[in-house]
Amino acid sequence: MTERDVYATTTPEELVPDFSERIRHSREERGWKQTDLGAKINERASVIAKLETGAMIPSDTLARKLEKALEIKLREKVEPVAVKRESARPPLTLGDLMKLEKK
Repeated sequence: MTERDVYATTTPEELVPDFSERIRHSREERGWKQTDLGAKINERASVIAKLETGAMIPSDTLARKLEKALEIKLREKVEPVAVKRESARPPLTLGDLMKLEKK
């Protein structure tokens, strides 16, 4: 078997910023009450209410359940951003900081 880095090949998924609106809109399109959606995904109606107001962020498991029940996407893949480091000068030491403070 060959080794491979699974973290290097997969792109991470993040929760979409407007998850609360997507959940509420999709639930209302189906004509479901919060209790109906809660029953379908085995969660309390209070959890659904908190999700729809944005007071609660869903875990990965809960997000998957909501995506399946409501047929929506709550997570999207995010490409890693390369950070460019510019080091024109060496890093500051404590002594350098003390000299700067005296000036």
